[in-house]
Amino acid sequence: MPHDYPAESLDIQVRLHTLGLMPDNLRLIGAFIVAYGLFETTLERALWTLSETCVAGVRPFTEKLKSEDQFKRLGEGNPKLSTKCNDVLKAAALAAEDLNEYRNSLVHGYLLALGEGSTPSFMKNPAWHGEQRNKPVGDAYIDEPMQDLVLIAAWTLFRLVRLVEKSLEDPEAQRAIEALARDVQRARSYAGEVRHLRYLVNQEKS
Repeated sequence: MPHDYPAESLDIQVRLHTLGLMPDNLRLIGAFIVAYGLFETTLERALWTLSETCVAGVRPFTEKLKSEDQFKRLGEGNPKLSTKCNDVLKAAALAAEDLNEYRNSLVHGYLLALGEGSTPSFMKNPAWHGEQRNKPVGDAYIDEPMQDLVLIAAWTLFRLVRLVEKSLEDPEAQRAIEALARDVQRARSYAGEVRHLRYLVNQEKS
């Protein structure tokens, strides 16, 4: 008799629901993770373009960079791009820093289910028993509209770095980057809102 994997999968989903992770939460978490992954993998190729690195037969330098260093490199842009293009990249780099913190807390954090009717959150590096941690606490909240905001921000950054890949060869790509200025500023605002909420809640915990 074949194993009833659809029933087992459904049972797991029901168990997640009992922890407060409703279908909409799970759907948006999945969408964000995919969108952020698209940004993250495309970012590396975009950095090859900005640094004018030929990767044929060599190990690209970006493989050795930490995420925060990759974002810094994105924000540096390239002198061959217009000033407006480079300004958009600076704003995108700041958004990426905050969004990366959210992503790390969501993926690597502990699930904090606060009881029936409450929306859970995820906490990275908590000091459960007062122990010293070498990294700050990080929180990922999934209350509305946070999940919508981080999804939009991640998708915007993906759209941007996809254009950056072609930016030194295609003038149209540069113009498209410039046209994304408002969307990137909005993404920065959304990612900053998530960071600010984390800061406020951690202040209350102190």
